[in-house]
Amino acid sequence: MIMTAINRTDLLYVTAIKGGATIFSTCLSGVASLGEVFRKIKSATQSEGILTLRLRNSTQGWVQSHNLIFKSENLQPAFACHGQNSNSKVKMDYPSLF
Repeated sequence: MIMTAINRTDLLYVTAIKGGATIFSTCLSGVASLGEVFRKIKSATQSEGILTLRLRNSTQGWVQSHNLIFKSENLQPAFACHGQNSNSKVKMDYPSLF
């Protein structure tokens, strides 16, 4: 992937797609990095899961697409270990896929 620069004066058109449906679309300026764009979209959508972000920089004339996984800050660990000490039996609770 060729990394392109983002300047604060650039005009960005951003579309967030989840499950094939557009959940958010906006025009941004005043951001200077891709990370800033991602943070703004995450806070604006408050969505979790896999999102496709399409960015078009109309000032510089480029288009990018990014697949991202947004997750909640309060996620539980992937598994939990239960046990008193290292000698006791440890039960692991794995998350269900269904």
